[in-house]
Order: sequence, then structure tokens, then C-alpha cells
Amino acid sequence: MKTVDKMEVLHSQSAEYILQGETGKFLKLIPDTFIIKGAENNGEFNQGYAIRHINRKDILLIDVVEEATKEAVKTLVKDGYSIKGILLSNSSIAKNAYADLKTLSEDAGGACIYAHPRNSIRDDYKTKDITLRNEVFKNFGLTIYDLPGNGGGSVLIHSDINDGMLFTGEDAHGTSYDMEENTFNRPVMNSKNDDFGLSQSWGAFDKEFTYLFPLKGKPGFNLEEGDQTDILNSLSRA
Repeated sequence: MKTVDKMEVLHSQSAEYILQGETGKFLKLIPDTFIIKGAENNGEFNQGYAIRHINRKDILLIDVVEEATKEAVKTLVKDGYSIKGILLSNSSIAKNAYADLKTLSEDAGGACIYAHPRNSIRDDYKTKDITLRNEVFKNFGLTIYDLPGNGGGSVLIHSDINDGMLFTGEDAHGTSYDMEENTFNRPVMNSKNDDFGLSQSWGAFDKEFTYLFPLKGKPGFNLEEGDQTDILNSLSRA
């Protein structure tokens, strides 16, 4: 049986590891959780994620729709994985997709696509409501939190796997990879009401998380109770 090198695990939980990883390839961060980088634009890139079920056959994708990630998704299907869903955390994700939603679904082996009902996605494909409870989400220990969003709907995605993982989409940005600190900030919102609503939502959030995975910027690893409190205070600050 292959043993896991502790230093290898620690190295995978670093900004350097993510930066050195190849764009459009899934990188394992922690058990059964992977990150994939989209194309770089002005030094920034979107980050998608994959959660693998304990059965090692089923997978959920979060915000993995860019051209740079297309072949990696097709490879998952070729390798025998069953993609149980593609989750879109906010309205901007579909705008960055490499094709229409039907094609995205077909390339992922017919996976359902979940999106917020307030998002007006101009596409004939009928998405499933990401805010509703369903058996697939239950199997991956997911809880979905409905947030204001910029001109649409946005969600936080929490998984009980790995002692709590929080996928923030655009509702929290990590620090740029070229900076030493590792903090999280609210995005700039289009309206004061939406900004107030987002700050209030963060202030009310009480689900524990050990890992925080944003759409942009450095993730947070091995977060203790004090770290979580500091992050939530920062994100809810007016």
C-alpha cells in the first residue's frame, strides 16, 4: 500500500504548488478534492474545483466550464468517472463557458448543470435549481447558501468532506498569488443594497470550514476556529 508523504501533502497546500501546476489540469489539493486553473488574464485566473465521492467513481464539478478545462473534463469521462453535476456558483461563470450549456453537459457525459434561478442564462438548455435540495448534493455532503450576487443569484457551496470545505465562487476573493499575505475580501458589488446584503450574509454564516476555496486568489488551508472568525469578520465588515 502506498503511504502518503506528509511533506508532499503540505506542499500541495501551497500557492506555489498551484502556480506551478499546468493550466487546464486537475491538481489534487486534499483528499478527493482537486483544483483546476483556467486561462490566465492579466495575471489572474479563475479556479474550478472537483470533489470525488468516496466510491471513487462519482465526481462533482464546481465552476469548471472554460475552454482551458474542456479536455480535462473529457478525460474524466474517458477514465470512467461519472460526473454527477456541474455547479455554477454565479452568473459570470456561464459567460466564460467555451460552449452552450448542452455541449458542456454532453462533454461531461450528460451531467446535469446546476445554476441559480435568478440568473438569466440565454440558453435553450434547462438548468437545475442549485438552491434546491437533492440526492446528488446530499451524497457529497453539500449545503447551498443563497446570496445576493451581482445582477443575479450567487451561492456559497459547503461540503462536510475533509472537516468542512467552503467554495465561495465570487462572494469572497483570495489574496493575489504574488502577495505574501493570505486574506479574503468581498468583491465590488454593483449596488449598495447588494453589498449590504452580502456583508449581512457573511455576518450570519456559521458553518464550520477547514478549507476555503475561492474562484480567484489563494485558497485557505487548515483553518482553525480563530482563522474562521477572522475571515468571517473581514467579509462581513461594512
